[in-house]
Amino acid sequence: MSKGIEIVTLTRIEGANLNSNGTEGVISVLKKIRDPLDMKEYVRVSGQSLKFHLKEVMRDALGEELSPISKRRGERGEGSVLVSEGKPEKYIDDDLFGYMLAGKPTLKRTAPVRTNGLISLFPYQEDRDFGVRYDPSGEEEHNIHETEISTNIMRGNFFIEVDRVGVFVKGEVEKPSTLDKSERERRIRSLFEAILTYHGGGHLSRFFTKVYPEAVVVVFLKRKIPIVGDNLRLRQETKDGKYFMDVPLLSEVLKTFEEYIDCVYIGILENKFANLDEIKSLANDKIHVMSLRELKEALKGQPIV
Repeated sequence: MSKGIEIVTLTRIEGANLNSNGTEGVISVLKKIRDPLDMKEYVRVSGQSLKFHLKEVMRDALGEELSPISKRRGERGEGSVLVSEGKPEKYIDDDLFGYMLAGKPTLKRTAPVRTNGLISLFPYQEDRDFGVRYDPSGEEEHNIHETEISTNIMRGNFFIEVDRVGVFVKGEVEKPSTLDKSERERRIRSLFEAILTYHGGGHLSRFFTKVYPEAVVVVFLKRKIPIVGDNLRLRQETKDGKYFMDVPLLSEVLKTFEEYIDCVYIGILENKFANLDEIKSLANDKIHVMSLRELKEALKGQPIV
């Protein structure tokens, strides 16, 4: 079976502030990162934020039981930290996303599911929403504030170490153990479903937007090496409101690392892409191109563990 699974997603967000980086004066600013080549700012959603909302999807939509969070004294007895139960045999989030429990012994599990969150394909355009917090009684002055928002295409990256999901070794748990194959596979499929139906972010009461993917590349790998990375891109042009995927770039990457690939699934909302025929031309014995609906069904039948 595959050693690793890479998942790369693209989604359009509209007028949103999915992850605030705090406030500057009266402005709630977006989390951003600066590209050293063009020196422009790109909108970002942190990996911590993304994992938090994936857990919410798993709990609220998929019925998964999550590890309780509690306060514990720090390693040196100073202050307190928020930690999970650290029971990966029982809780899916402790298994997939890891934990650290300070003590004697210290138990630490490095997450077998990695993500760097979401990052925009196109630079931030300096958009703000003006708002006023006010006292209906009129006894206090209005509190004027602004919120940075963005409409952009966001890319998400995930990597799963398949052979570590459901496998717990010395240093992670007090008694090493391995879950049965069916439960290990079930947990990975639950993560697939959470990613494909992802919803979450900050300020959603005022800046509601959909966040589920419109294009997804899933690569089943013979060795643990992410190959697509930031190479799932769109060209900066549209036709009748539809996108153009950078197919030559994606094709080159898949050919370059072909020896490490078991199979690839490319799922898209077909009516969002102007170069649909070009995307479908990627298909061969290893690469399967389909609609998002078909992708969900195909992943259900794909052997994992």
